[in-house]
Amino acid sequence: MRKKKILFTSYDLNIGGIEKALINLLNNMNYDKYDITLILEKKEGVLLDKLNKNVNIVEYKVSNNKNILIRKIINFTKRIRWIIKNYHKYDFSCCYATYSYPCNTLSFYASKNNSIYVHSNYKYIYDEINLKHFFDTRRIDRFKKIIFVSNEARNDLIKFYPFIKDKSLVINNLVDYKEIIKLSKEKININKSLDKLFVFVGRLEENSKRISKLIKVFQELKNMELWIIGDGLDKKIYENMIKTSSNIKMLGSKINPYPYMKLADYIILTSDYEGFPVVYNESIVLNKKIITTIDVSDDYISIKDRFGYIIDKDIKNMKKDIENIMINDKLEIEDIDFSKLNKKRIDMLESIIEDNYEI
Repeated sequence: MRKKKILFTSYDLNIGGIEKALINLLNNMNYDKYDITLILEKKEGVLLDKLNKNVNIVEYKVSNNKNILIRKIINFTKRIRWIIKNYHKYDFSCCYATYSYPCNTLSFYASKNNSIYVHSNYKYIYDEINLKHFFDTRRIDRFKKIIFVSNEARNDLIKFYPFIKDKSLVINNLVDYKEIIKLSKEKININKSLDKLFVFVGRLEENSKRISKLIKVFQELKNMELWIIGDGLDKKIYENMIKTSSNIKMLGSKINPYPYMKLADYIILTSDYEGFPVVYNESIVLNKKIITTIDVSDDYISIKDRFGYIIDKDIKNMKKDIENIMINDKLEIEDIDFSKLNKKRIDMLESIIEDNYEI
């Protein structure tokens, strides 16, 4: 039987939530049934080595010529050539990096059975005019399926585009639970030094993550320690903020953050917006309670009251909320069979690939 030709497109495979999720997804695909190609704008990143060797990786470089006219001509010509060569060549195509215009274009033309992933809640990123511009330029009306990772992101975008309701669905990220547990056992040369340890894992970007709030709160909390794991544009800002804070440590980017998470009493996020953070699933695998400003649910999991606590986004209230949790915490985290959950999600995706999924 002929293998179906599948195309995924994304930006790169550096450390990040979307990138980890893509690796887990591709590593769980059935390579007896599917011939999979992954197009990256940049064929780089430490996660390249984690990808299943059966995946055919192709780099699609975009010109960054300083001359705008020359850059547009080069990119337009390359795009047209690619479309002519690959028009409806694939049985299924998926734009995995929502933000990438080249990924969007290639996925759209590669197959009649095309889809686009929406990893974040764009209601909090753009005002209405810019949100509609973003999704209009990405052909939200013309993709056959729109896949979200949280119910909230889906419901909010439907308010702007009611017609997508009948072709949108929620499939959250797959979880490599065995690898997470295995890697969490790696020995590290650090231990918590105060009563309670909180760990943040993510990109160091103030615009969405609001790590400055987290730092300011922990500068006022007693007997509580904060480890910040990650790298990003605003790293220097945070380093300057914590110079006199003995209870806050910045540990940098970690290919394996799980031993640090394993030591934590709580995993904490103070973002303004998220889709369904990958670190939520990782925390649940490691049986760690979550303290977060983002109350989201997906196709099977709801964070509030089951796996963590939702705190206020205001700094003063945030501090009070954390202190109250420390006094009253009696939460017992539910067990989840991630093996069954992964299978359900792969089955849903395969039904889309086979073009027989009914919403």
